[in-house]
Amino acid sequence: MVKKLSPTFIIICLYYLLSGVEYAVILPTLNMYLASLNASSFFIGMVLSSFSLTGLLSAPLYGQITDVTGSTKATVMVSNLFEIGGNFMYFAATGPYMVMGSRLIAGLGSGSGSSILGMISRSTSNEERTAAFSQLMSLRQMGLIIGPAFNIFLAKLDFYIGNFHVNSLTSPGIFMALLWVIHELLMACFYHEIPLLKKSSGYASVNSTSDDESSSTEDTIIRRPRSETRFLTYVYNDLLREEVIVCLTVTFMVMFVQTGIETLLTPLTKQLFGWEELPNSLFFCVAGLLLVVSFFSLAKLSEKFSDRRLLVVGTAIMSLLYVLFLFFVIFGVREPKGTVWVLVVFCIHSVILVLDLPFVWVPQASLFSKVTSEKTQAFNQGIRLLVMGLGQILGPLWAASLLKRLPVFAAVNLFLILLLLIMITASYKRLEVATQPNSNGSHPTATENTPLLTDRHSSVNA
Repeated sequence: MVKKLSPTFIIICLYYLLSGVEYAVILPTLNMYLASLNASSFFIGMVLSSFSLTGLLSAPLYGQITDVTGSTKATVMVSNLFEIGGNFMYFAATGPYMVMGSRLIAGLGSGSGSSILGMISRSTSNEERTAAFSQLMSLRQMGLIIGPAFNIFLAKLDFYIGNFHVNSLTSPGIFMALLWVIHELLMACFYHEIPLLKKSSGYASVNSTSDDESSSTEDTIIRRPRSETRFLTYVYNDLLREEVIVCLTVTFMVMFVQTGIETLLTPLTKQLFGWEELPNSLFFCVAGLLLVVSFFSLAKLSEKFSDRRLLVVGTAIMSLLYVLFLFFVIFGVREPKGTVWVLVVFCIHSVILVLDLPFVWVPQASLFSKVTSEKTQAFNQGIRLLVMGLGQILGPLWAASLLKRLPVFAAVNLFLILLLLIMITASYKRLEVATQPNSNGSHPTATENTPLLTDRHSSVNA
């Protein structure tokens, strides 16, 4: 794996940091920006979904280009151009459809994350990979913390560049365009391709060949993915299993519910408390900080508790929170703006929900990697990202359509989370990760009791 302090590693980290910063800088002011352009309340969902849609569609394309060319640098540099163009278009937008077009273009730039994840998968050992992915997840959360801090000074800007007005609503676009320009220059000057790691027996690489004619179906699929018969066999044997379907359902529903809440957050806080861009930015900053705290807590607890147990507890807590949220939107929205008890309940609910989210999200991702074939992990994770992307697209659209019918929105969310809890509980025994020997006779490094967020330098017990 690339050294932690090398320029290449720093540039990879910066990519994920900027992806978090962009989300936290754009989202708090997006609703007000669209309102200033006379857009309907439903339009914010379309804008958020447009970014996810093009990111979802472009990710497999970037991954395929990287697999063919072997160059992560080229795909990331191309994707950065879309980020730069999309964010500048956001800054210069003169209408709501131009804002949506800008996020469509910027979304094309977000898809290159698949190339980076693929590169990390091919250049890390099985013991290192979870820690490497966890570092990138944490960096995105750090971006979510830092982003609102930038909004504090962006909110004070009010001047013109030619005919373009730089203010609190348009400045996030030009600010992010400049940051992606800096990242593009760093990529061009200091990024170097990382050599692939030679896998030991039991973990065959994509480019390796085998003299053993009795190699497994999964190994054959990796070396000859274009065979329709083998692909259908792979889907049937590895994906159409109860435990895999449960993990993918959790991925979709949690993302669907989470993005729906995020979509309605700024309109809801404006309706209940009269919050503008600064209070919303501070709220997202605190939420990001709580997420990082929760990730560190999860790292400790995962050493003592299995993935499935953490998943059940996290989902049960989330179910109770959505019961509270249902009562909140039924009675709280009727109170006068700024009512103290409404603010107190909202803050308590938000804090617990943010702290609980990693306890649902990380265990399902970890379980998914452990109950699917190790030899097809790249494709498996691509399937998971596809399902996650669908949730990111449909969640904002669904939520934005129910801005004036919040009890319906809350009731459906509660039903979905309760359904998840029932599915996880009913499949609890199937979610146990069996200890099966690898093809080389050794025990697998990933078991049910393997910590979710491991130290990359620590040894893994058999």
